[in-house]
Amino acid sequence: MSNSAIDEKFSDLEYPHPGRRKPVNRDVVTTKSSDPVEWDHRPAYYKINGERREFFLISHLAKALGYSVQSIRAWEAQGLLARTPYRSPRTKTPVAGGRSNKGKRLWTRQQVEGIVRIARKHRVIFPNRKGVKHPPTPAFAAEVGEFFASLTQ
Repeated sequence: MSNSAIDEKFSDLEYPHPGRRKPVNRDVVTTKSSDPVEWDHRPAYYKINGERREFFLISHLAKALGYSVQSIRAWEAQGLLARTPYRSPRTKTPVAGGRSNKGKRLWTRQQVEGIVRIARKHRVIFPNRKGVKHPPTPAFAAEVGEFFASLTQ
């Protein structure tokens, strides 16, 4: 049988060739939001000494620096980023899975902006020619620590 004879036999079908059909969901175009969400979108609010204050979570800091949340946690564990003096209230019940009930890390707007400024100075944010970002150095950690100490005085 020739190709034209086969085409003639299947010409009355909705899709002219067996096994071929119109792609599904290919005509739906998804567009990204024209306005990117900034790092300070949707802060958390907690009361400190009866005063309602604005705080940012580790995800906010990670977005501001352009790194992952796991990187920020690793920096803290390695002493490459000073620990924040603020934590959210502890959970009331122990958390399953071996997770801590210490509460979430919290940073003020002033702290996040200071960390970003210091990261720019130490080139932690900017990638090199190959697109690899520079890891934080002990000098970066020391300067962030000094900055946090100056804020509490």
